[in-house]
Amino acid sequence: MNGLRDIRFVGGVAILIGMGFALNTFVASVAANHVGVEFNRIDGKVEPTPLSSGWHIIGIGTSVVEFPTFTQTYTWTQSKTEGSGADESMNFQVASGVVINADISISYSIDSSKAPVLYQKYKRGYEEITSQIIRNAIRNALNSYGTAYDAEGLLAGGKIRLAEQVRAKINQEMNQYGIVVEQFGFVNEMRLPPNIQNAINAKIQATQEALQSEALLRKNQADAANAVAVAKGKAEAKIAEAEGDAKALEVVGEAIKKYGAQAAQVKNQTLWIEKWDGKLPTTSLGANTNAMVNVN
Repeated sequence: MNGLRDIRFVGGVAILIGMGFALNTFVASVAANHVGVEFNRIDGKVEPTPLSSGWHIIGIGTSVVEFPTFTQTYTWTQSKTEGSGADESMNFQVASGVVINADISISYSIDSSKAPVLYQKYKRGYEEITSQIIRNAIRNALNSYGTAYDAEGLLAGGKIRLAEQVRAKINQEMNQYGIVVEQFGFVNEMRLPPNIQNAINAKIQATQEALQSEALLRKNQADAANAVAVAKGKAEAKIAEAEGDAKALEVVGEAIKKYGAQAAQVKNQTLWIEKWDGKLPTTSLGANTNAMVNVN
């Protein structure tokens, strides 16, 4: 009985091992938000139909390579606190052979329907495709288009156009394999050779000083023009006042000419009235005379 029990125990263990081996050999799972690619390790064949998320039965000697279907962002920088912790910044040449060092960021996704084509082309997983294939494609595109720019032009905004050219170039080369670059750009400030950077800084400073001088000149000119305008206004006001006074005198003169005789007569009569003692004269000189004679 003991021997039979031992045989059953060993048989059960063997069955479990066989089932485990079969499950590991013939069943594979694909994680959520991923797509699977079947690759036969024996003959190197890649199955053209991708595997969706879930469990799948696979053949002997077959492995499943997974690719994420969501957008991934990777940054290559000089900083040790980003990316892998090593200096992953890139160097590329611009006009006149000047070498620029830059921090790069890329966001891309993988077309799940083309995942088998991607693996067939590069025989690598997405991490290696990112760190090797895509990184090399970026470096090549930077060197290809970078020579059309000088260092100062890149700092002044040319890097935006360069980034778009690089993104378009990578998509042109890799869209057919399912890689879609959604965003590419430079992060942080580009790093130039010290002598080039110093020359650009000196030029910027000179330009700023020239602009300040020009602004000061315009201000002085405006102040001078304002002073002239104020003086002119005061002069015109005085002229207008003088003209007004002259006009008034002219009017007075005309009035004197016209009404002077009547005014003198009225004045004389007023003086006679002031000197009259209130007594009527005892002698009359007749009518139509205005002479008054002292008859005492």
